[in-house]
Amino acid sequence: MDYDRNDALLHWIFRQTQGDAWFRPNEEAISSGVALRVNDITQEFRIFPYETPSLEPFEAAVSALNPLVAVKVRSAAVHAALAEVSPEDSAINVDPQTQIQILDSILLLPHADREQSAAFIASLSSITLYPHSPLLSATNAPSSFGQNP
Repeated sequence: MDYDRNDALLHWIFRQTQGDAWFRPNEEAISSGVALRVNDITQEFRIFPYETPSLEPFEAAVSALNPLVAVKVRSAAVHAALAEVSPEDSAINVDPQTQIQILDSILLLPHADREQSAAFIASLSSITLYPHSPLLSATNAPSSFGQNP
């Protein structure tokens, strides 16, 4: 495969979201990644890092959600936030206008409420943020973000 503009964008987004040591995945199991929709008609996505089996559930969920771009990052901040909520909680209130919804599984990501701007995936301890979210500028938590087609 030739390196193209989509690869350049994937690499740039990955570097931006993985730049701080707080977010770097451990070497044994790289679970962080970027998904980029490269074809609007076929809804084809390219995932980086390439050929990473641990990102297959992320790729499937993102394909069903069909955002323009999604980033998956893991960190201790999300683990700490989820440790403070009870199992029956469906969201964390950030401020009066912003909630982070809590999903039990990445399989539920395609059904996430985009109006809430973000979602923790409890089983993965990760977070999903959508563009134009007030949380995007303050992410010391892992993120996947996407945009409606």
